[in-house]
Amino acid sequence: MFGKGRGSVLRGSLLFASFSLTLACGGGSDEGSDDVAESTETETSGESGDADGTDGFEPGGCADVCGTANCGDCPSATMVAGEGYTIDALEVSHGQYAQMLAVDFDTAVLPAGCEWKQGFLPAGWTTEQAADEPVVGVDWCDAMVFCTWAGQSLCGAVGGGPADWANGTDAMGDAWYRSCSNGGAIDYPYGDTFEPMACNGSEAMIDSLVVAGTIATCEGGLPGLFDMSGNVWEWTNTCAEAGGDGATMCRRRGGSFHSEADALRCGVKSERQRAERDDAVGFRCCG
Repeated sequence: MFGKGRGSVLRGSLLFASFSLTLACGGGSDEGSDDVAESTETETSGESGDADGTDGFEPGGCADVCGTANCGDCPSATMVAGEGYTIDALEVSHGQYAQMLAVDFDTAVLPAGCEWKQGFLPAGWTTEQAADEPVVGVDWCDAMVFCTWAGQSLCGAVGGGPADWANGTDAMGDAWYRSCSNGGAIDYPYGDTFEPMACNGSEAMIDSLVVAGTIATCEGGLPGLFDMSGNVWEWTNTCAEAGGDGATMCRRRGGSFHSEADALRCGVKSERQRAERDDAVGFRCCG
């Protein structure tokens, strides 16, 4: 059903000065340990998702990718080329997500485990939020549907589909981890040693979201790839079971502006219920 690509692909080092966005719309967080079954929960805040606050799905609405009948215009994005896959250079933004909210969808777009969904409006959504800040307040299903609608997929296995739940540090098969760690070579996207000011974690003392790609030192593990550590947690296509429901556990990666060093590692494996929404959780897409 889906498969139309979007945006341009980077193959060299890049410092983002701007990001192509046209719409302005827009939601701390708790941290995970490095274990598959988390043993430490150090922060609590944010919003979990029950109702979506939207009017639901339209019979005969969009059931295809952006740029096709009834499915709206495609969001502009730059993607970075890995070996055998691509990944968004930046986290999906408020402006990009707003383009999806303008579309009436059919229930056919819902992946298995998301049948409970009624719409895609993020928790805390406001039209006053900067268009080029990362979208937050999204659950796992929101992220899955956006990436599929945009002609890509939520980052999971290299080549598509879910990544291995049991192996969160699969340097060959897990697209998100492979990208952040440069194929398992480094612990943080910029190197092996934690640098408190390199990315937007708690020790950088910014204490809020920043526009994606504006911290030049938070580049890597691929050239031109930004904010894989800090800023917002990122949902990935990795869940404890196929199908399931809103309570099924799925993996988020990378830490947020609330996070300390351990949660900012490429290898952190934080688990949350698929239906949870939080004001420091977003996502990016892979292809």
